[in-house]
Amino acid sequence: MNGVSFVVTVYNKAEFLPAVLGAVFTQEGDFTREFVVIDDGSTDGSYDLMARLCAGRRDVRLIRQQNAGPAKATNAAVRAATLPWLKIVDGDDVLAPYATQTLLDAAKALGARFAVGCNVYYDAAGLARGIGFPAKAAAAPRRRDLFAECLRNVPCNLTPTLIDRALYWEVGGCDERLFTQDFSLLLRLAWREKPAAIATVVSASPVAAAGRVSGNVGNILGDVNRAMAYFLAETPGLSFGQRRTAIERAFGRAWKWQHRHCGATAGSRWFWLYALAKLGPPALAARFLPETIAAFGGKTAP
Repeated sequence: MNGVSFVVTVYNKAEFLPAVLGAVFTQEGDFTREFVVIDDGSTDGSYDLMARLCAGRRDVRLIRQQNAGPAKATNAAVRAATLPWLKIVDGDDVLAPYATQTLLDAAKALGARFAVGCNVYYDAAGLARGIGFPAKAAAAPRRRDLFAECLRNVPCNLTPTLIDRALYWEVGGCDERLFTQDFSLLLRLAWREKPAAIATVVSASPVAAAGRVSGNVGNILGDVNRAMAYFLAETPGLSFGQRRTAIERAFGRAWKWQHRHCGATAGSRWFWLYALAKLGPPALAARFLPETIAAFGGKTAP
C-alpha cells in the first residue's frame, strides 16, 4: 500500500502556511493520503489560519498543543498518522509538486524503507511569486551512505525525506530528550539502512525566517553533539573508525565555535579536548563528549 501521511509541524509560521499547505494538498501521484497538521503553541494566529486553509477537508486532522518543541510535536503528529509512509514537512518548507511520488518511486525501486531527495532555498521574493522548482530529474535512485555523512555533519532536515512509519517507531521516533527533531532521527534511520536517494530537488526551505529553529546555530550544534553523545552511548556495533570520526567531528564543532564566537585560544580546554579527540583513543575522548555541549551555551548531557 502506498498511502502517505503528511505531517506538518507549525510554530509561528502564519506567513508561510498558504504556500506550505497549498503544496502539500496538491501533491501529484496516485496514492492514498491523509494530512496531520500540528500547531505547537503558536502565538501569531497560525492555528486559526490552519483551520481556515483546511476547512471542508475530511482528510485533515488538526492538532493543537502547548509549545513543547519540534521533537515532541513531530512525535505527537506521527502518533495520529495511520498510513504506511510519512512525509514530514517543516512549517515553512515547500514541497515540489512531484516530491512525494518521486520519493515513493525511489523507495519502491530499491526496496527501501527510507528515501531522500535534494533541498534548495528560497527568499521572500520567491515565496511571494511562487517557487519555481526544476523539472523532475530522470536519474535512477541509488543507495546513499547518509550515516557516514551524519557522523561528520548535518546533511539535511526531514522535509526532503520519506520514511516508513513502522521504521520511524522502530528507531524510537524523534528523541524527546532533544529540542530539535531532525538530526537524531536521521542519524538513527541512516544507521539502520542506507536510504534510496534521488538527485532531484523535492523541497525548498527559506533562506531566513524569524523564529526558525535553524536560525539559532548554537542551539542546533549543541543538540547535534547531544544527539551524538546519546547515540554513541546507546548504540552497540559501531566500528572503531566510525566512533573516531563521530567524536573528532563533535569535539571539532565545539572548538571551532568557541574559537570563532567566543575568542577561545589554543591554550583553552576546548582546543585540548579537540586534540584529545584527534590523537587519543575514542573510548577516552568519549568520556568528555557531554562536556562539549556547554561550548554552545547548553547544559551537559547526563
